[in-house]
Amino acid sequence: MNHNTRTRSRRGRAATREAVRNHRRDALRLLLARASRGALTPGDATRLRDLAEAEIAECDTLRRSAAGQQTAALRLRHRVDAAEQTMREIEAERDRYAAEVEALLAAKEGSR
Repeated sequence: MNHNTRTRSRRGRAATREAVRNHRRDALRLLLARASRGALTPGDATRLRDLAEAEIAECDTLRRSAAGQQTAALRLRHRVDAAEQTMREIEAERDRYAAEVEALLAAKEGSR
């Protein structure tokens, strides 16, 4: 499988996102270590801010996505509940009709 095919697949895109995230977090850790030693340059401070903003933006995006997925799952759960209720109603109606048919057949047999 070539690189283009891999990055077009869901697994490939996820692996790419994970690699970017890991690279960003490694850079954050390095810059934070420099900051804790007091060795942060103005360029490092800018880079630290950019990386932190990117991490926050990605977290916000993932949080929104998760909320959307939860909403969709809840919507589907309501549909399943409604379908199950409808099935119970249909089964009850079927049973009533079956009982009526049996009563009619029994009355027909009794009239012979």
